[in-house]
Amino acid sequence: MGSGSSKDPPVTERKKDKIDLALFKARVDRVNVKGLSRTCDDYVHRAVRNLFGASTFQDVIDETSNVKDNLMQLGIFKNLKIKIDVSRGTDSTPNGYEVTFEGSELSRLTGSIGTELGQNDGAATAELLSPNVFGRGERLSLNYSYSYVKSSVLNLRLTKPYYHTVVGDYNPKTSIGIFKHSSHTPWSKFRTDEAGALLDFSFTLPFGLSNSLQYEIGMKEVFTTGKTTPFFIRETCGPRLASIIRYIGIYEGRDSSIYPTKGTYIKATNELIGSSLNQFGLVKSDVHCELNVPLFAGISLQLCGRAGILVNDKRKEAIPIYQLFYPGGPQSLRGFEQAGACPHRDDVAAGCQSYWATGVHLWSPLPFSRAGDLSDLFRVHLFYNFGTCNTFTTDKLRSTVGAGLAVRIGQKARIEFNYCQPLSFESGDRVKEGFQFGIGYDFI
Repeated sequence: MGSGSSKDPPVTERKKDKIDLALFKARVDRVNVKGLSRTCDDYVHRAVRNLFGASTFQDVIDETSNVKDNLMQLGIFKNLKIKIDVSRGTDSTPNGYEVTFEGSELSRLTGSIGTELGQNDGAATAELLSPNVFGRGERLSLNYSYSYVKSSVLNLRLTKPYYHTVVGDYNPKTSIGIFKHSSHTPWSKFRTDEAGALLDFSFTLPFGLSNSLQYEIGMKEVFTTGKTTPFFIRETCGPRLASIIRYIGIYEGRDSSIYPTKGTYIKATNELIGSSLNQFGLVKSDVHCELNVPLFAGISLQLCGRAGILVNDKRKEAIPIYQLFYPGGPQSLRGFEQAGACPHRDDVAAGCQSYWATGVHLWSPLPFSRAGDLSDLFRVHLFYNFGTCNTFTTDKLRSTVGAGLAVRIGQKARIEFNYCQPLSFESGDRVKEGFQFGIGYDFI
């Protein structure tokens, strides 16, 4: 009996070449946006215009993704689906395509309840929102928050965007709102209540500078928070009319707002403050700058600084106590209590008319950490903070050296646990030697 052997047929592997879609000519003949009921057609026209400039199929895909982002930024949709099909009909062209966006508009009334973090503060928040009120992205919102330090904020605001106009590339928006705020200043034992109206016009320049021009008018009233409030604060209590012209400019060039490793950040706030519509006697400026430089093995160098000044043209009138600066604390000069690095009087912080503070940091990931795991939430740093108040020299310098651990909270804030060793301070300063806890979004 014979025996034989059989072999499996050879398996041929076919090499799959990657298709270059840029080699296929294409153009967009028609764009459909479905699901619009309250929205005016002209509000979405500008958002889809770049699709008609596509010359290859790769351009069609890329621009379709960009247009989807643009449509979602209009604040009218809660979801969007995309369909790309061959163009059909008498108006179709060779290599023509039809792109369809189909979505659902936001409800006429939405709401949310949550929490938010501030500078060494946390608050419970509630919001009612009516989006796309008149069909061109208008938003009417009512916000309320109450913090654990008994500060409260109530805002009613109507916002009108102009994305659909010829200046839409600059993201212009106007808003008008009425507000009622109550803020506590425990280090000086007073409370400030504010009520008024705020007009705002904001836009973005091509090189990434965000701008906001504001006019605020309202009543501000100072109250004492206890029987031990000193007399020099009591004599400033009472209501007064406040009129403020404000400019806020922000340049954001960092790769991250929480743990940046490279890039620059600048924020400047300038205010012209008066007691009526045409009497302005106080100028207030506050500037924050930050530079981040990557070094090696994930370690980065951070240089940051902040400075503020108040100029009073009307020498006979005292500067309102709530307008003064109160440097010191985990967000500014570590190693000092909140408002602990400014002059004190009768055992409370008396504030200052100018200050400057600087920070030098070496930031590093945790040892043996890997990108994408839980360790991305943590960073360690060595720091040196120094600065002073009521002078822009190095006289009466306050300084602190230390090390700490930072924990990221979402994408907007972080918690710091630092060990601080103050090196220089003035008599009367409130020094915080040893461990210090800080939470917020804006640190030096």
